[in-house]
Order: sequence, then structure tokens, then C-alpha cells
Amino acid sequence: MMATEWQLDSPLAPPLPIRRFSVEQYHQLGELGLLTPDDNVELLEGWIVEKKNQRPIYGFIVGLLAELFQAALPDSYCLRCQLPIATERSEPEPDITIVHGSHADFRERHPRGGECRLVIEVADTSLDRDRSKAAIYREAGLAEFWIVNVTGMCVERYVFASTKIDVQPELLSSNSRLEFVCGDAAIELDLNRIFHA
Repeated sequence: MMATEWQLDSPLAPPLPIRRFSVEQYHQLGELGLLTPDDNVELLEGWIVEKKNQRPIYGFIVGLLAELFQAALPDSYCLRCQLPIATERSEPEPDITIVHGSHADFRERHPRGGECRLVIEVADTSLDRDRSKAAIYREAGLAEFWIVNVTGMCVERYVFASTKIDVQPELLSSNSRLEFVCGDAAIELDLNRIFHA
């Protein structure tokens, strides 16, 4: 590993004077106006990380997934797009989150991992970063995490169990049908619509 390369879960830090932030400190930076929505960042394992610019295909897939899930979700769940999840050391902003509860439940706080039935990251230019988030989501108590791998034309599906430390994803090709149970609803996605539309 070169000195300038590092990962979110690595104890190694960039060769510069830096510091990690708590979630509370991260919020304070926003309240003070030091971080604004225009900064396009998220907090991952204490690091303030800049989010990458995305191509039009990214926006297409996020929008299509939001439409498909919104139409199929039972009333006891809500869909959130690119909004924070609260964890102990991170505040990621996944592309799609399906949360148990209503939007009104999160007027004063962000949902916690255990309240999230599914988190989806659409990885076009951000695949390595999104894969590194699997550990964050598992530790936060999420049930399930998908990476829509745009260049690989597949979905990497992580189903978390408390007894497993190292979770390997199930890989679903672009011609697969993906079944997802949410409350009393069984939702089926035809991945052809995402990758070959």
C-alpha cells in the first residue's frame, strides 16, 4: 500500500496532520456553517469524506429504484433518498434507504441502523468506497445492504447476521430477478430494467 492510499477501516491515516470527528462534532460543523450542503460530504468512521461527482446513469438508477420501491412498499415503511443514517462513528448518506416507520418519525433525528430494512448504494465512480461501507452498515445493525455495481452490471447483496463477522455478498447478474421481503410485501425487481433499460 502506497503512503497516499488508505481505506476507511484502516488504522493508517494520510501522511498529513489530520483528526477524526465524532458524529456530534460533525453536526456542530454544520451548525456553525463550516460545512454546508454544497460541500457534498459525509462522515465515515470519523473521517469527513468528499462524495464523488456522478454520471447521468447514476441519477437514472437512483430515480428508477426510488420509483419502483415507492410503488411497492407497505404503509409501515418509508423510502429516503440520499439522507443520513445515524451510527456511532459515521453518518453515511446512502442513495436509497427503506426505513421502518413514517417520515414524521424522523423529524427530530436520523434513523438508526436497526430501523433500516434495506440500504442501497449505486456505485458508478464510488465502488471501493461503497464496499468499505458494508462493515459500517453491518456494525450499525442493518438487515441488508445492496451495491448496484454499474460498471460490473450486477448487484452485490449483503445480508447481515449477528453471528457472522466477515460477510461476503451474493452477486446477482444483470439478467436476474431479485426478491425482497419488506413487512408483509414481497417485492420483485427485474434487474434488466436497471442495467438494460
